[in-house]
Amino acid sequence: MKSFKFKFLLPVMAFLMAIGAAFATQEDGQEDFALEQGYVYINEECQPQGRCDNTQAQVCTHNGFQVFGRSGPTKCLRTLYMNWIP
Repeated sequence: MKSFKFKFLLPVMAFLMAIGAAFATQEDGQEDFALEQGYVYINEECQPQGRCDNTQAQVCTHNGFQVFGRSGPTKCLRTLYMNWIP
């Protein structure tokens, strides 16, 4: 009887662990749609001017100025992409 339980429960437990691991490692993809604060250089200063969602290939612009993302505490050099969201 012990042998039967072991032979039955071992594959069932392995199957349940595989299902749990599949759900634990699945990505939902929402990190690609997060809005990022956009900054525009005005008078040689990096000032906040809205958000870009980083989902398309076009560079994010606002009123003809390219919108950047923060690349450090004081620098705005990272290119952001469309869509502009005020």
